[in-house]
Amino acid sequence: MRNQEAARYARWAAMIAGGIALVVVCVYAARAFRQARALRNAPAAVPVTVEKQSAQFSFSKVEQDRTIFTVRASRATQYRDQDRSLLEDVWITLYGRDGTRNDNIHARKCTYEPSTGDIRCEGQVQIDIASAKPPSGGAAEQTLAVKTSDVSFNRETGEAATSAPVDFSFAGGQGHGVGVSYSTRDSIVRVEHSVEFQMSASERTGGLPVSAAGSSLEIRRGDRTVVLHGPATVREGPRELSADQVSVVLDEDNHARRAIVQGHPQIHTVEGAGKIDVSANQMEALLSPAGWIERIIADGNVTGVRQMAARIDHFSAEHVEFTMLAARNLLQDMTASGGVAADSQQGGGSRVLKTDALHVVFSPGAGGNQPSAKMDQQQIESVESLAPATIESRSASDTTTLSAQKFVAQMGANQRLEKLFGHAGVEVRRQIGSAAPQAVSAGEMVATFGAGGDWDTLEESGNVRFQQADRQATAAHAKIIRATDLITLDGSPVLSDSMSRTTVASAVINQKSGEIRGVGGVISTYTSSNQNDAVGLGTGAAHISADSLAGSANSGHVTYRGHARLWQGESVLQCDQIELWRDEKKLQATGHVSAIFPQESSPFMPVASKASAPASEQPQGPTLWRIFAPTLTYWSDQGKAHLEGGVSAKSDQGSLDSRTLDVFLKSDGTPAPSGKTQAGGGQLNRVLAEGDVVVTQGGRRGMADQAEYTAADGKFVLSGGLPTITDDSSNTTTGQSLTFYVANDTILVDSQEGSRTLTKHRVEK
Repeated sequence: MRNQEAARYARWAAMIAGGIALVVVCVYAARAFRQARALRNAPAAVPVTVEKQSAQFSFSKVEQDRTIFTVRASRATQYRDQDRSLLEDVWITLYGRDGTRNDNIHARKCTYEPSTGDIRCEGQVQIDIASAKPPSGGAAEQTLAVKTSDVSFNRETGEAATSAPVDFSFAGGQGHGVGVSYSTRDSIVRVEHSVEFQMSASERTGGLPVSAAGSSLEIRRGDRTVVLHGPATVREGPRELSADQVSVVLDEDNHARRAIVQGHPQIHTVEGAGKIDVSANQMEALLSPAGWIERIIADGNVTGVRQMAARIDHFSAEHVEFTMLAARNLLQDMTASGGVAADSQQGGGSRVLKTDALHVVFSPGAGGNQPSAKMDQQQIESVESLAPATIESRSASDTTTLSAQKFVAQMGANQRLEKLFGHAGVEVRRQIGSAAPQAVSAGEMVATFGAGGDWDTLEESGNVRFQQADRQATAAHAKIIRATDLITLDGSPVLSDSMSRTTVASAVINQKSGEIRGVGGVISTYTSSNQNDAVGLGTGAAHISADSLAGSANSGHVTYRGHARLWQGESVLQCDQIELWRDEKKLQATGHVSAIFPQESSPFMPVASKASAPASEQPQGPTLWRIFAPTLTYWSDQGKAHLEGGVSAKSDQGSLDSRTLDVFLKSDGTPAPSGKTQAGGGQLNRVLAEGDVVVTQGGRRGMADQAEYTAADGKFVLSGGLPTITDDSSNTTTGQSLTFYVANDTILVDSQEGSRTLTKHRVEK
């Protein structure tokens, strides 16, 4: 019992001891846990090198009650025996002296030296350039975010800088460079070296990405300007812009409103198989708030060159402005001024335009008004000169110069010039080979152009005047066809040269050969001169009328057809056709020829007829010979007309019928304008008839193979064959030669037996 109890007490004692031990362990464990937790939650031990730590750090620079910038850090640690502090989670906010900025420099750790005011952030640093006045009251708009390292900021100067590589991004693009500086005083952010950036493709960039490169980049916050220093290049697809400097001016909402390119700006682009180069002293683009280009301005020595496989174009002016379509990256029109010149060379030909002002309108292009339309798909729709202009077109054998107070050109497919309109004071000068130059002036002009680029036709209207050497023409309307070298004149044209003047309903002139054709109401006047080549039938100016004419001013051969009529002094010639040969001094009339020639005055007039005839029937002027024949040929230098084909000649002196007739004219002594006596022409002084000649005079009728009439003697001489004269009494006289005088009844008979004279007197009943 006692042993059992003892064992039981021992077990209880052991259990109690174990419990006590467990309680003690738990107490100690709880205390240790509390100590560990307390140690964990207690502040870290301050190293011996640290003088002071603070959970918050900030300081600001204030000038005239305006905060220029503020430096904040979530923790600052100041070290013993060192003039520096370690700043963590650092924010430097720059407001600027006018409070218009809200820019931030952010770094994880920076060192701060209170004595110098320098803050250096060696790790990664981000600089955010933002607007303090966001548009429409919204959140601040980030304009530029810069990522770099090893940035230094000075508390006194308010300037931040680094020489480390820089990455930056902005709305619609990103870029990189080397080194960045930020000046609070000058409000300038500058990427120091090797700047390159890209803009994403958009409608504003013509659907193509844009890249740019330069030696440095400045953001001038004070005047809201971004400057890319050169040598700077900007690329958009096949287009490249290079210059010494590219500046972009921003508005108050930091939208680009103006881009200025200075220092030998040049644009290079590839268009199909051709290349285009444009340069100027300065180029400028004006933009809308949405970023669309509204106008492009090039100023000072503006030049453009387009090179293609078989063609090269040049353009130059002092000032050029492009207007863009609203909210489109497309050209609307162009205005150029100051010594504007445009030339195009293709093959062996060239065209040159010169004026002081020019306006060009562009079509929307292949995409029409759709947003997909591109600038390189656009074409020139029309071109208009705003000042007097000249256009010169040259080929291997032809030079044409057009001038007018105003030109308007219409373009067709493939940028081909289709029509050119000239207004006010139009003049066309043309040189064909070695021929004399031509000039045509008019009030208005319309020119059409072919696929090769050369003009095809020129139409002029309003007081048209043509001049070539001594040849002139006027008309209401003229048309020149290049392929045929023909000028067509309509509207009562007048053609003239040093010797003649012709009016006609319409005329055609071949500029190369000098050939002339006229139709309708032809009237020509040939002046009287000693060298009056083909015409000399009478005194004074010669006039010819006909239905049409054809001839050559170069060869001097002219043909008048249809109801042809020539009159000069008292000489008249009518027929179907009259031909003139200037060099041969020859005239020929054919078809129903009717000629009237005045006879040289003679003292041997029929006295009896004069005395016995009533006064009303007595001759009132010179004796006129009326001659009819199929053909008449006249040589003015000889004063001789030859008629053939059956001739009939009549006058109050008598009549002649024969197969041929030669009429000899002599000058009446009237001096020509040259002061010399006229050659040929004037008055009939001799007639020679041959072949079956029949002479009728009064009551006498003579027949022979040949008859000659001499006006000075007033006599007929019959010869050849068996000359016979029969009077009204049937008396017949024959002889080897018979001569009878008009003034009396005397007949001179020349026969083998000798000469004798017969005189017969009519007995009055």
